[in-house]
Amino acid sequence: MSQTSPSVSLRYCLTLDESQDGFALATFGKKQITRFITPLVSVAIIAWGFYLGFNQVGRYYVALGAFFLILQLLMRYWFLPMMFKRQFVKYQLGKSEQGIELFQDYAEIYANGTKQTFNYRDVQNFAIGKLTYMLELKNRTVVIVPKRAFTQPADQTLFENTFKK
Repeated sequence: MSQTSPSVSLRYCLTLDESQDGFALATFGKKQITRFITPLVSVAIIAWGFYLGFNQVGRYYVALGAFFLILQLLMRYWFLPMMFKRQFVKYQLGKSEQGIELFQDYAEIYANGTKQTFNYRDVQNFAIGKLTYMLELKNRTVVIVPKRAFTQPADQTLFENTFKK
């Protein structure tokens, strides 16, 4: 017999900060260490340049590593957030109501007036951010659920335990 009422039912509109937090979880890596791999490679190139000798060929490695490091910092902390905010405002993404309902064996996602059903085994990645939860399905659909949408701590605990593997 299937369950007819959801265990957890949430309806929400994402704010810009919540959208950026979910976007960061989806793009910059699910674990903190993966966010620092490319900057560490740039620092290693700089260190290699100093090791080779700054007066010789090493200065080119130092310049190359510094260029990569500055480029990564600009992209991560200025350009991508600016472009994300611009698209968020332009397409008014925060004004569309979204939602998720958890049932015994499956979940339903509501967005832009459409409903999508998925099984829990279809969740490929689950990450917890500062403001949001991020679910990535096997079909590459990303669901961002804000923590503020939970009115009861029991619902939040049930949600986390459902998707943790």
